[in-house]
Amino acid sequence: MTGREKQDELGYPAPKFEYELVTNSQIQHIISRLGPHKVVGPDGITNVVFIKCIDLLVPYLGPIYRATFSLGTYPKQWKDSIMVVLRKPMKPDYMLLNVHWPIALLNTIAKILLLCIMEDLVHMPKIYELLPENHFGCRPGRTMTDSLHYVTKYTKDAWRRNEAVSALFLDIKSAFPSLILEQLMHNMRQQGVARLIHRMDHMKD
Repeated sequence: MTGREKQDELGYPAPKFEYELVTNSQIQHIISRLGPHKVVGPDGITNVVFIKCIDLLVPYLGPIYRATFSLGTYPKQWKDSIMVVLRKPMKPDYMLLNVHWPIALLNTIAKILLLCIMEDLVHMPKIYELLPENHFGCRPGRTMTDSLHYVTKYTKDAWRRNEAVSALFLDIKSAFPSLILEQLMHNMRQQGVARLIHRMDHMKD
């Protein structure tokens, strides 16, 4: 039995929303938000090229991006990336851990598609309440400052009720990003993001 067949036997819940193919207007919105002079990825194409030629490129990018899902294919070149490790400023000893920033440089064409998908995956959990209300990581309008305000209010409200407050803070970040893709896909399908994960799981080079 393959890994995919085992996953199908797990009895995932019905998807909470249907994934829709990216639209030209969505691509145009993402391009308009790109920083014009970011460091280029393996393809050597700068963001400013897409920004300045947005009206010419979007009519071609739209069909290409939609074909990646309708045909279940993903160009091998889009998977290429460059990992650059930058030193953090004002750090006296660069031999220590946690004094570097790992920066992933992606192909610009692939990055725009990924940003379109990410935009959907960020907003849909809010619309369909797939995440807890007090979840702050990677959500719009939920910054570190917001989380500090939340913790402060929660603590002071408990004190006003003459209650004690205890907290456990865990630092689980690592020097380089890592994840188990199969587990991530499994967790997202359990939350109701089934159709998008199904399409991505079946993509071929």
